[in-house]
Amino acid sequence: MTLVAGVLVLGGAWVLLSERDAAGGPSLPCAELGDSLCTSPADDDAGAAASLEVGASSAPTLSSAEACINVGYLCSDLAGTDRIRLQRWKDFSGTIVVHVPRPDFEESADALALQQAAAVGLRAWNGQPFQIMIDTRGDRSPHFAVRWTRSLGGRQIGVARTQWSSASGLRVVSIELTTRTPFDPSRLVDLRQVRLTAAHEMGHALGLPHSDSPRDVMYPTNSATSLSAQDYRTMESLYRLPDGTEVVR
Repeated sequence: MTLVAGVLVLGGAWVLLSERDAAGGPSLPCAELGDSLCTSPADDDAGAAASLEVGASSAPTLSSAEACINVGYLCSDLAGTDRIRLQRWKDFSGTIVVHVPRPDFEESADALALQQAAAVGLRAWNGQPFQIMIDTRGDRSPHFAVRWTRSLGGRQIGVARTQWSSASGLRVVSIELTTRTPFDPSRLVDLRQVRLTAAHEMGHALGLPHSDSPRDVMYPTNSATSLSAQDYRTMESLYRLPDGTEVVR
């Protein structure tokens, strides 16, 4: 389970938790649903978001007293470890192009609605910190693409897969979204859930950790309604620090 320096779980797999699904699915604690960011497995969970760390970072090491003041939930992972590494897009100032195709294995009208909901969610981060362009036709060269699937296994409905190296910073392999609710595979995921899940996974694609507040879109479970002031504050704080900065207790 190594690639030069090893495999770290950084991205995020989001599950439906904010309320009972219309099909009667229960609202359960994150750990009971096997969310990779709660239990921190790497390869054991097929839906885990893997961030592959290649090489060592020359970025600074800061104490939590220095780095974790008024930064939103940027340091929330320190609750379970003594050291974290901040991983974000490095030396980038342009427009992020994301290809969002239609899930053509669904009915035409449903596929269009799912595509549009995902596009709205991804663009929730537009300008925070980069401009985001959604390519629905596939006629541009994207930085990464959304991949649709009927199921991610378990009760996950979205996952961001990323790679990081000290030389190139954070790179996105893909964002994967489901079209079917894990509570009832015969039903489409609610479009609001698609929008919020896309926003959550885009946050991970930009480098954000999970939040510790259910009011934030980056909370591990689907309880927010939109991006919060703390979501924005955390993103701003992340991009004020050098890529690869290590924060210790």
